[in-house]
Amino acid sequence: MLGSLNMKKLLAIAVLSLFLIIPSQADDISDFQIEGVSIGESLLDYATEKEIKSIKANINYKTDKFVTYRLEKIHELNQYDKLNVSVKKGDKKYKIVGISGIYYYANLNECNSLKKEIQSYVKKEFLINDSDITKFPSSMDKTGKSMIYGIQNYLKPYPSLESININCYDFTKDSLMRPNLKVSVNTHEFMDFIINN
Repeated sequence: MLGSLNMKKLLAIAVLSLFLIIPSQADDISDFQIEGVSIGESLLDYATEKEIKSIKANINYKTDKFVTYRLEKIHELNQYDKLNVSVKKGDKKYKIVGISGIYYYANLNECNSLKKEIQSYVKKEFLINDSDITKFPSSMDKTGKSMIYGIQNYLKPYPSLESININCYDFTKDSLMRPNLKVSVNTHEFMDFIINN
């Protein structure tokens, strides 16, 4: 369990260095960075095609329209424990359409504090069209006891799903999954795919 001093230090790191963007309010999803990685960049800027193929994540979607890679296996992380990046299947340029930073928290209070601080930063630095506060059972836990507490920030008017999402995954011990904070940035096309797959 983190002490209060470490918690404050972690919050400072989270707020000050999770995101590097243009100083004025941004309205382009590519201005949002997680661990220095942005939407629209090529995964080939970080690894060779051979390396990319070796870090494919074992995520099962209903269809295989997109592929997710575990970038932390070849890219040093400073704030998160994991970094998933997604690209459209067959895209030879490996253009990034989704990024998720995952941080394993000590308790739900820590996660909620981080979520609040990150949301405050997002609202200050980005032109948010709409935000939804959500709470629902995780489909990854078949018991239905694990919950997701989140904030979904949409950068463009409906029906666009282009978004910055901040979610606390409060998994139970029985689920055998680690509770985590997940900060994601997704294009409309990829977010639509996640929702429906």
